[in-house]
Amino acid sequence: MRVVLAAIITLPLAACGHGGPASIAGGECRIFERPQYEVLGRQPYDQDWIDSQVEGGVGGCNWKRPAQRPPALDAAPVRQTAPAPIKRKSLVRRIRDRVLPPASARIEVAPDVPAPAPPYAPAPPAIEPRPVPPPRSAIEKLLQPRDDD
Repeated sequence: MRVVLAAIITLPLAACGHGGPASIAGGECRIFERPQYEVLGRQPYDQDWIDSQVEGGVGGCNWKRPAQRPPALDAAPVRQTAPAPIKRKSLVRRIRDRVLPPASARIEVAPDVPAPAPPYAPAPPAIEPRPVPPPRSAIEKLLQPRDDD
């Protein structure tokens, strides 16, 4: 009885005895790679997610905190350019656009020239007519009716 009682007490305490995370593969810390430098996200949500992953690695996997990001990794800032000025249409184009209807509204008129005659094509070969089936008896017509009866 004492042995059973000792086994029941030691089982829950045995799980707390080891130092690493408990998993089948030997630890989740192998799955993730520790970043060497600070990682920057494009949006605030991205940055929050990255920070939580790094802090999880620092706390759970005993990672060292990432080093400061070197300036060579950062992209050069993009120069802001003014948008191109809107060109004004020439006088002739403005008049033409007002006087003539748009291209989608124009109606194309068919030419009065007759179409050329198609080249002469030989007549297709004659199709042989089907042979006439033999006449059917009245009993066959009753038992197996057809549309041609």
